[in-house]
Amino acid sequence: MLGLTERKSKILNLIVRDYIKAAVPVASESVARSLNLKLSPATVRNEVAELEEEGYLTRPHSSAGSVPLAKGYRIYVESVALVHRPEFPRAVRASVRARLGKTEQEPDSWASAAAAVLASLVGNLAIATFPKALESRVRHVEVVPLQGLLVLLIVVFGQTRLKRQLIRLHRPIEREVIQTSSRRLQALLNGRSWREINKIDFDLSSLENQVVDTATNMLRNEDRNQYQGHFLNGLGNLLNQPEFAHKDTVRSVIYGIENGTLAQAVLDEVPDDHTVNVVIGEENRDGMLAPLGVVIGQYGIPGEAVGALGAVGPVRMEYVNAVSSVNLMAGILNEMVEAVTGT
Repeated sequence: MLGLTERKSKILNLIVRDYIKAAVPVASESVARSLNLKLSPATVRNEVAELEEEGYLTRPHSSAGSVPLAKGYRIYVESVALVHRPEFPRAVRASVRARLGKTEQEPDSWASAAAAVLASLVGNLAIATFPKALESRVRHVEVVPLQGLLVLLIVVFGQTRLKRQLIRLHRPIEREVIQTSSRRLQALLNGRSWREINKIDFDLSSLENQVVDTATNMLRNEDRNQYQGHFLNGLGNLLNQPEFAHKDTVRSVIYGIENGTLAQAVLDEVPDDHTVNVVIGEENRDGMLAPLGVVIGQYGIPGEAVGALGAVGPVRMEYVNAVSSVNLMAGILNEMVEAVTGT
């Protein structure tokens, strides 16, 4: 395990576990009492000193106990959190399923419900996005006449995601003509992606060309923003952690939430498959996430409709619980997506 002996690994993981629970430096004497290796405190102190030299631990001052560094947390995550995934009690699983099940017939509510449930499970900040197709397709298109030269284009993508956009016509067009074009475009565009639409040489009127160009841009933008439309829940949980007692840290997190940069940085860590990705402190690609740990994964049907689901906490977050919680909820959400898509 990255060159660590079994004894060092046990000592390190115990320190990480205890620090996660209490948020106070862990003394070598406490480690010695907890281990079933019959080691003296002096032996443990020697091992801890070597772990400190190797960059797994640090001490606030010479007489203090040990505090894990990102390298130490990584060992813990790889050897404990991603390996030992304790199941939640049946009552907890049933409660989560029931809370998510209330929105089963309302896909637009899935992301907000998932973020709320996950935040309660992990006791930290949670993020969730709406499940959407990797390649958006037209499910319904409608052109609604308004006043003067304005018409309203309504496009419904797969999984009932709806977008509207105003179009200014080049010249006045009778309402009946607009309605006829609307029905024709529904037949032509239904089920197609923007790439497929661009390949077809349609014989269209000026109005229909405007609508097709606008709809194509809407589809393209939708595909560019795979995890757009996120929901956050549990900010109070996060800010109650002792790491956020300093105003500067709180200010940075709140500013990142308000301007959307924190959510985007978290969503940039979504894995390409249905594994769970754990990113610790300075491992995050965006520097603003350095004080944070992220546990994030996908849910849905690969290649058809996927969303993102994740927990965000201090670097000292409970990774075992976070990984188990994300896996539990992803499994339930997978079933909900399959039910809607008929897969």
